[in-house]
Amino acid sequence: MIARAQEVGSEATRAAESSRAADAAGAVVDPLKWIGWGSVHTGFGFRDNVLLSHGGEERSSFVRGGIDATVWRVPEGRVDYHAAVSAAGTRYFSATTVKHEAQAILLTEWRYLIREKLKFSFDARAYYFDQIFDVSNTDLQQVVAQVKTTGASAGPKLRWAFHPAWWVEAQAHAARETYPDGVNDRDIRDGTWRMGWKRGTRFEVSVAGSARRRAYDTREQNSVSGRPVADTVLTVAEREGEARMDITLDAAARWKTSTRGGVMRFTDNGLGFLNYRQKKISQELEWTTDHWLVEFEGVARRIDYGVQTVGVGTAPPPRVRDDFSVHVRVERKLTPRWTAFAEYTWERNRSNDELAAYSMNEGLLGIRWNWEK
Repeated sequence: MIARAQEVGSEATRAAESSRAADAAGAVVDPLKWIGWGSVHTGFGFRDNVLLSHGGEERSSFVRGGIDATVWRVPEGRVDYHAAVSAAGTRYFSATTVKHEAQAILLTEWRYLIREKLKFSFDARAYYFDQIFDVSNTDLQQVVAQVKTTGASAGPKLRWAFHPAWWVEAQAHAARETYPDGVNDRDIRDGTWRMGWKRGTRFEVSVAGSARRRAYDTREQNSVSGRPVADTVLTVAEREGEARMDITLDAAARWKTSTRGGVMRFTDNGLGFLNYRQKKISQELEWTTDHWLVEFEGVARRIDYGVQTVGVGTAPPPRVRDDFSVHVRVERKLTPRWTAFAEYTWERNRSNDELAAYSMNEGLLGIRWNWEK
């Protein structure tokens, strides 16, 4: 949904060109001011490990439904803006520990074209998540938990295409997140810069760097053994670098691929119990025709902990974790309004701590109704 919202600029260009063509042909039409589109979807599926657990798997069928919608104000002079909403919920029939998951995201963005190749924008987001997460990278004693998060963020972005083949972008956000227990309530500040090089319409490479700081209200720091340290307040910092390559493989733009690789360093302001280094690589492949869409995504991640160890003894080994995931989506357009789809997701978490390892398979069959105005 958010990716779709970020693509409204290209759709705006096509809409404006169509409007101008109609005017040139002498057609009498009202000025195009607003464009809206969206979809409603539902589906049935099965997950073989609802709790992402090593030994306490709960298998369950489920029903999932949701809605996506975007409204966009056609540019007037140098200004345009849009708003998008996405909400989805899952209801498990057989699971006993967890019965549901839900999420909702609201995104608004205001954009101003300073000059031909310089664009300033400001976006604001509000979100709610009630989902099952693997949180073992921040809490050794609790590998998996159902996490409820309410948050909001806002910040500016500046993009400058200073050369026909080169662009640079800078972005900053401030966010606030709250949780039912209050322990993890926190303020977040982050900044990101990106630079890219594009050759024609079929090849683009970019690099990015980001820094994020999470300041907790009351959560305490951890000792080297993982116990809370009294009279302390936790702050964590993340520094990340990423390289990306996007390629359109054919002239008809039916085949597209995206490759990403990145590293991240996670540190706390205490004795380093939460510290880790992460390496990540992902590959996406997309094939589209007039009636078909096939998407594939594979992700591999390695986490090496700096202080946390596994086992007992005089020199226990450092904790290590490998995450792998695959997601496949196939869509078939039945009519201009109706689309059938199928999804498959596989996750595998390996670790030298056996209790933190798990695997999960999920399949889903669904139908989506699309609208555009």
